[in-house]
Parts: sequence; structure tokens; C-alpha cells
Amino acid sequence: MFTDCPVEVDVVVHSENMLKAQVSFRGDTVVHNKTELRTRPVRADGQKEISQQLQTTLPRALYLQNMENLKESVVESGCRDEAPSPGVLKTISWRQRMKDRKHKNETLSLQMMVEEKRDEPDEVIQKVILHPKGVMLWSKKSIDIFHQRCKEDIIYLDATGSIVKKSKQHGTSPFYIYELVVRNPNKGSSPFPAATYVTCDHTTSSVLYFLCAFQTDHAKQYGQKNISPVMIICDGSMVLMQAISLVFCQTNLNALLQSYYQILTGKGTAEDFSRPILHRCLSHIMKNAKSLCKKHAPKNYKLAMHIFGLLTTASSTVEFDEMLLSCTVIFSSPCSSENVEKHFNNIQNWLTTIGESVVDESSIVPEDLE
Repeated sequence: MFTDCPVEVDVVVHSENMLKAQVSFRGDTVVHNKTELRTRPVRADGQKEISQQLQTTLPRALYLQNMENLKESVVESGCRDEAPSPGVLKTISWRQRMKDRKHKNETLSLQMMVEEKRDEPDEVIQKVILHPKGVMLWSKKSIDIFHQRCKEDIIYLDATGSIVKKSKQHGTSPFYIYELVVRNPNKGSSPFPAATYVTCDHTTSSVLYFLCAFQTDHAKQYGQKNISPVMIICDGSMVLMQAISLVFCQTNLNALLQSYYQILTGKGTAEDFSRPILHRCLSHIMKNAKSLCKKHAPKNYKLAMHIFGLLTTASSTVEFDEMLLSCTVIFSSPCSSENVEKHFNNIQNWLTTIGESVVDESSIVPEDLE
């Protein structure tokens, strides 16, 4: 076609089924844009082989592995036949999952999987809710890990809506993923989700049902005693706090807060001290504080944020009252005065001493508190 082109091309087809060919050039130097990438469509046999690899490897990880295995000359040529993009790999994985479904309807497919359970330790699908749609996931092994961690460590309950895409149907609620998370027993590993709940019903009764169902299976394995965690952290959502109070603390949220107040004021009973500690996540508290400070103290935003952070360091009600009094005097006084300056100095002193440990850690002797 190009009689004046100094480059000759040889193409050797190795597989007609896979349409794999080797291209070699002779003659002058071939020049092309190295940022230009080209990939042939992945054929049926290739998709089958890739889908098997994706059963144990994430699409992004498989893509990086394939890129590492490419020869340098192939990488420079821009050919990516042997390293499909992460998007292509995700599509292949999704198609394979669609083929493996027991029913074309995903909810009925999940329900069939629940009905075919064999009570094995690794089975994770526990309950499927048809309306509103939801699915609960945990296993006997995850309950074992939860039981071990909850007796001596912190439990986290959180929800996120950024994983499952929102339905395009008008009037439908978005799907959230609620997870009970513990520290991974293996040091350096990611936090471990002991139980997961995917649902579009974001009410106290919905989360309450999830936690009750999990604790019921927990009690079947370990009995009714000593199955409550020592401390639970959540983002401060009223839905989560109310559900946690009713399931893990065996009381409503108002009564639980009253128990904590009794402890703070030195009037706590044995029953008050036996309840798990419900703790709000500090990062979420500071996020809420950021919005409040920008709205109500825009001119003194940095000072307001520092003071709000100071309040979170109080270790007693007396210390908290002193900090709160100084804050009130500073922000409610219409003009500067000797009293305002006094309380401003108090705030400065507290801020400068934060983080300075007064305890010699080398003198601490470990104690067995059990």
C-alpha cells in the first residue's frame, strides 16, 4: 500500500481461536506515540481464564501483576493485549458472577443460597430480606474472632453509602453498608468486618434487627453470658446509638446516658459499671464542630476549633466545667476586660500543656486487672 515506506512488517498468527499474533518490523526505525495504548477485545476463552483468576484476586491487583509480566518492548509498543485495564477486568468479573447466579433475580438467588446452607464455618450469607431489600453476612469464624476481640478491645459500628451505587429508580432509598468491625488478629492487617448488613432501610428498627440477629447467633456459639463488648465506637448517629444501647447495653439511650452521668459524679452502681462503654468517634465530633464553628464563629474560626478540641481532652467533670466556664466568658463578653483576659490566659495555659505527659512512663508497673 505504501511503496515509499522503508519499514516491512511480518505478522505470524499463533492462534486463530484467540486471534493472537506476533508482529515484527524490519527496515527503518518505527516511530509511534508511546502514550498511545491499544488492546484487542478479550475473547471468550480469555474471559473464562481471567474470571478464574479473579476469584482470588481483585481486578486492580491482577492488572498490576499482568503489567509486571509484560516485556519491556511490549510495554513500549503500547500493546496491552496481555494486560486488560481494571475496568475491563471488573466487567469480566461481573459477567461471570451473573452466570454463577442461581436465579436471574439477585434477591431470589441470595434466598436460594440461604436455603442451601450446610451450616459450615465459612458460610457468610445468613439472612435475606425481601422488603425492604437487605442481606446480612457473617460466619461462625467471624463470630469467633468477634468474641475474642470484644472481651478486651474496641468494637466499631459504622455505615457507608459510597460502595453500592444508588438506584436510578425514582423514590428509592440508597443502599448503605453497616459493619461491625474489630481489629484484625494479625498485626498490620486491615480491620476485620465481623458482620455486614446491606440495606436500604436506615431506621433504628432495621439496625436493631441486624444487631439482634448477630448476637443471637453469637449466643448460640458461646452462651448468653459474656457476649457483650467492653466498648463500642460509632459516628454519633442517633440510629446507631439507640440500636447499640438496646442490644449491647440492654437499656435505652436515655437510661444509658444517665448511668454514665452517675459514674462521672461518683454515684455509679455496680450495674452502671457493668454496662459497655458507648463512645462517639472523635473525628466525627470534630467534623461536626467544624461546621458549627464556621457557622457561629467565622471570624474566630481557628480559636473556636482549638477550644473545641480542648474540651475533648477533659478527664473529669470538674476540669470540663472549668474549661467551659472560661469558654463562655470569652465568647459571651461584649468587650475585653480583666475577667476576660484572665479566662483567656487560662485557655492559653491549657492549650500549651496539652500533650505534655507528667507521668514517667518508665516507672509504670503493669498490673493484671482481671
